[in-house]
Amino acid sequence: QYNISNVATISNARHYEALVKALEAIHRVQDGLQEQISGEFLSMDLQECLVALGEITGQITSQEVLNNIFSKFCIGK
Repeated sequence: QYNISNVATISNARHYEALVKALEAIHRVQDGLQEQISGEFLSMDLQECLVALGEITGQITSQEVLNNIFSKFCIGK
């Protein structure tokens, strides 16, 4: 296992938090692969990782994430 603090120096707290979320999601994927869980569950963790990395690169913003959530779920009805 890698500890993010041993690999690179991260000066932006938001980037650090996103990297931690991405790493946690990847660990869940690794565990899920070993346990042979459904691809649907694996894809949710992979998506979470991609979102976290996308927030760092600017490809995914928090607003895009919210729009995606609200477009897929019927909230308040």
